[in-house]
Amino acid sequence: QMFLLFLFSSLLSFISSIEIGDDLKIDLQLVKHQSCPHNAKSKWNRKIEFEGGNGSNGPKLEEVDGRNGCFSIGGSVNVLEEFSGNFSIYLEIRRSASSLPERCVKQGVDGCGGVGSCLYCDACSSFGSIGVNAQLLLNGKRIECADGLRPGVYDDLKLHFCLPDVDEILETQGLTKKTLLSLIQSEDGNALGSLPLFATVFIFDVDVRRQMEAQSKIEKIYREENNKKSLFKDEILPTEVYWSMPFNALIKRQSLYIGCHKIYGNVQIKQ
Repeated sequence: QMFLLFLFSSLLSFISSIEIGDDLKIDLQLVKHQSCPHNAKSKWNRKIEFEGGNGSNGPKLEEVDGRNGCFSIGGSVNVLEEFSGNFSIYLEIRRSASSLPERCVKQGVDGCGGVGSCLYCDACSSFGSIGVNAQLLLNGKRIECADGLRPGVYDDLKLHFCLPDVDEILETQGLTKKTLLSLIQSEDGNALGSLPLFATVFIFDVDVRRQMEAQSKIEKIYREENNKKSLFKDEILPTEVYWSMPFNALIKRQSLYIGCHKIYGNVQIKQ
């Protein structure tokens, strides 16, 4: 999945092929995945930690049976502190380690859901419900938010999430399959390229949709004003503006989230 196509694809730690044309395939390969750094100086309160791994060792991302484009990550999961409440999961997608996260498009009016770097609210709801594309499952069943999770090491706790399909991502990025090919094809017209992908999963046990909803409204107003002055529609926000937005500021300040896991991968385009 590229540009933003490349976004959620980074979340695939096993090799999988997705056909996007009669003779074009994308191979998604894990480099590694690991917990975000945390120490005594960290501002966020780590309550849950997923085991790290890479393409050959540690837990892999697995395809969810019967759900195309849906995957899970498990392994040994350490719950350090009891938590309960209405869990939310924010998937942050970047084109490079230093770039700003991708924009969330097709977001709900409440700030939840969408394609890109988006907040998936109500992670205790039924997996696959409208707007629910990420969820914590215990022993194959959704966690009851009221019960929460007690401290301990779990081998049956998994994070499930779904990727948007290729046609949807091409649509939101304004790309055609022909345009995609032109972006990734070498000058001689033969070899197809490989792109690095970076994703971070943030888990919240408090309701943060208010911040995301406010951010969506502020960003819309900002873009409407600046689109009048720019030759290009929906340009990338200036760095200082991006990190001043209500929800993005939570991430920058390391506020409120209780779990954080980074995933690095490569997307290889093959014919």
